[in-house]
Formats: sequence, structure tokens, C-alpha cells
Amino acid sequence: MEYKHCKLSEFVFKNGNLISFYGTAGSGKTAVALQILEEITPSIYISTQGKSYEARVDRMSFVSKNTFFVEANSADEVIENIIKSIELQPELIVVDSINTFYRLNRKTIDLIQPLIFLKEFSKYKRIIITWQMSMNNKVSGEKFMRYFSDDVIRVTKNYLIGNLRECKFKITDKGVIGCLKNY
Repeated sequence: MEYKHCKLSEFVFKNGNLISFYGTAGSGKTAVALQILEEITPSIYISTQGKSYEARVDRMSFVSKNTFFVEANSADEVIENIIKSIELQPELIVVDSINTFYRLNRKTIDLIQPLIFLKEFSKYKRIIITWQMSMNNKVSGEKFMRYFSDDVIRVTKNYLIGNLRECKFKITDKGVIGCLKNY
């Protein structure tokens, strides 16, 4: 069976500029976000999970030199990095994961403030926000995710599932291939 594919960014940004990804750990949220960084440049990737993304970036030799990577170790640093990112005028900002600090201390302000900045910036540029899920398979801060997002996409190990549509993808050593179609 032969597969043809399209750009993931075309699928992801079909219904707006502020897109939320959610899914279980290991479902492909970060891999898909990194692939879209290659498709849309210049771009900025803000990690709230330390340098865990670096191994993936090293394997994915395609990630553009026009992509900047920063880490945030607190909710305040997330906001600072968003503000600094806006000054650089990227076409895309990725925050992976927006609810890390909210899950740790349950302070609503840790989620609301960055979401307000991102929502405002999404009037002009594209934004991807990833959301971690808790042990009970729920998104921590789901009501905020749904309120602020133009579209919410569930990421499974093989599919992006959004507003009455889906995209099959495959993670390879060189990146993510999607949206796959049978021919």
C-alpha cells in the first residue's frame, strides 16, 4: 500500500491560529510540534520540561536554524519567554507543556496569564500549546484549554483528531510524516 502525505501544519491550523494538543505521555505531541516548527519559520519552542526535547531535536536533523529553543523553569519564566518571543516576531510559537506548573501547584494564575498573552499574539501569528494529562486521563486545566483555543486536537500514537477530522501520522527517525492517505 502506498501512502501520500501533506503538511501537518495545513491540518493543524485549518480552524484557527491558537491550537492545543493533548494526549497521554508518549503519544507524539512533542514530535508533531517539532515537525511543524520545520514547516513554519522563524519559530520559537518554549519547553517547561527542561531539556528533554534536545534528544529528539538532535535526531531530527531537519529542524531549522531559524528555530529558537528556550527553557522555562517557572510560570513566570513562561510569561517572560512568551514576551521575549513576541519581540522576535516569529511566525510560530510552541509552548510544551503549558500546564506543567499548574499541575504542580494548582495556581490558576500560572495558566491564565500565559494563555492571555498567547491568545492576543494569536491574532497575528500561529501558536501551538501542548497539554499534559493527569493519571485519570483528563487534561489538567481542560476548561481553560477549551476556552482559549481556536481548535483542540487530540494526539494519539498514530492520529491527530480534531473538530470532525483526523490525520494519520507516522513518527520516523527523521521526523513526522503526515497526514498519510492510502492510495
